Amino acid sequence: MADRKIKILIVDDIPEARERLQKLLAFEPDFEVVGMASGGREGIRLAIEQQPDIVLMDINMPDMDGITAASELRRSVPNVGVIMMSVQGEAEYVRRAMQAGASDFLTKPPPTEELYATVRRVAEDVRSRPVLVSSGDKKEKKKLEVQEDRTTHVIAVYSPQGGAGKTTIATNVAAALMREGVRVLLVDCDLQFGDVCIFLNLRPQATIVDLIRSVDDLDMDLVNGVLVTHDSGLRVLAAPLRPEDADYVPTAKVPLLIEKLRGMFDYIVLDMNSRIDEMALALFDMASRILLVLNPTLPALKNGLATMALLDSLEYPEEKTQLVLNRVTPELERSKVAIEVAALEQKLRRKAFAIIPMDEKKVLYAVNRGISVVAKDKTQSPARELIAMADKLIESLAPKQETPPSSQQLQTPTKPPASRLGRLFGGG
Repeated sequence: MADRKIKILIVDDIPEARERLQKLLAFEPDFEVVGMASGGREGIRLAIEQQPDIVLMDINMPDMDGITAASELRRSVPNVGVIMMSVQGEAEYVRRAMQAGASDFLTKPPPTEELYATVRRVAEDVRSRPVLVSSGDKKEKKKLEVQEDRTTHVIAVYSPQGGAGKTTIATNVAAALMREGVRVLLVDCDLQFGDVCIFLNLRPQATIVDLIRSVDDLDMDLVNGVLVTHDSGLRVLAAPLRPEDADYVPTAKVPLLIEKLRGMFDYIVLDMNSRIDEMALALFDMASRILLVLNPTLPALKNGLATMALLDSLEYPEEKTQLVLNRVTPELERSKVAIEVAALEQKLRRKAFAIIPMDEKKVLYAVNRGISVVAKDKTQSPARELIAMADKLIESLAPKQETPPSSQQLQTPTKPPASRLGRLFGGG
């Protein structure tokens, strides 16, 4: 660890507890107590002013409890490590503390050596993190590394119902798109219940919440500090850690954020939720391809027909929306338990872009170990089909040789595109 002292803020509503901690910490030459607060609100204010490395935070306080204060600190002072303290060491308290963004948990009163070791360990972890630049940071910012000649393809992975295997498709397509010299970003757009990081065994210290608040003035330090990197080299922008944190993400700014990140990557894969709203429509608009993921069931067919009709009403070119049939089992088709692929294609009036066979054992094995399906047994199903789908995407998105327009096309005036809602409801 660097020679710089570890700056510590103590937040506890009991004066005797604050003083005891201060005296214990004063014995260690590498510790410096920079402030003490009697409640959560005062603690947040002091943390913003003093920028400590560590906040020792009691859970039970009258004005603002430690759980709420820790959650707010994660947004206001993202480079601080919070160590939660409570006289109650039950598992539920520990779980809530970690969900709020705490780095560790101590039972009060903490044994002296355990207190010292925990402070040093968390401080070391905090200092090894990429620095997140807060909106109030005055240091010179690095411009985004945008390559002017780079064509970025946005791929939206969407399903109208949960449980269709959409996140499996999104994570594995993103992983399979990785090639030498190719940069891929996977964005978890399910702002309340995103599972991308669980699927890839990633533990983000920061999420889309930390980027969206600075979307109008992004810089490289901030972007690199928020994105996490999978073992494959895939970059990931995580969804908020808690469902209620989705309220801190203005959905109107998500498409702007994706637009700002475009020039940094060759492919941006969006794992979308099932809701179709203005954010979804804006992301559909900017996508080069929409992968519509369906299972061979009647509810999926019904929702797929409705989704296809909506996307068709937006006047997208036919190749933009591609049908992906997931969890297809030939044995169930032959026994008439599942709807046949041919029947689904006929009803949807669309040939399947990819057909992914069901193998729950392999998929669950991968998910529970935080690895992509395509990372193992690439010649076996369903990894083989997932890789083939990624290869097909690359081929379909490759630049086509353009033919010169005819004289008649040059003379035909073009009609300005209608708005998204206008196209949905028949307006101009």
